[in-house]
Amino acid sequence: MKRYLLLFLILSSCAITNSGPDLIVNKNFEHKGIQRIAVLMFDTTWGESLEPKFSLSKLIAVPNAGSILANITALQMSKWGRYAVLDRRDLEKQLLSLNLREEEILRDPDYEKLGRSLGVDALVVGDIEKFGVSYKKLFGKFASAIHSQVSFRVNCIDVITNETVWSMAVKGSSGELNERAFASVLVAKALENLAKEID
Repeated sequence: MKRYLLLFLILSSCAITNSGPDLIVNKNFEHKGIQRIAVLMFDTTWGESLEPKFSLSKLIAVPNAGSILANITALQMSKWGRYAVLDRRDLEKQLLSLNLREEEILRDPDYEKLGRSLGVDALVVGDIEKFGVSYKKLFGKFASAIHSQVSFRVNCIDVITNETVWSMAVKGSSGELNERAFASVLVAKALENLAKEID
């Protein structure tokens, strides 16, 4: 019995599951009008506990997930080349000169005013559901293999009309890659799919 349990744990740690991006593109929007964008820190209002109290599965959330996923998304969007992406460090400096913090913008967004101040056509914002590693407790002492869990939604908002230009949900789990590397892979794949829809 112990051999089968050990084999199950080893095999389950090697899986990568990706449900694929859930993509929504505003077909009524003139996408060529969006040239320059800024990626804001993603919202991490997931609360104290992500899992039910009595669940066998536990998630260890990554601190600073909002900044990390915004950086990953900005980097992948820069590689994509569709938009001129305002560097995240430059964004932070510009916000500091405007006496703004990204955390404040998340609570009370004024996309038009912020877009004009930053000189961008659109802002990319996100909401994180899960970003960390999960494990399952078995028999009180043992834990199954650790899996990276990534689940978040990204929205591109036009700063003039306040319309959603496109939106994508990115989610999956991996036993092979850490959560940062896995998020990078998922975002790159989601942007590939997005390119097919808007180009």
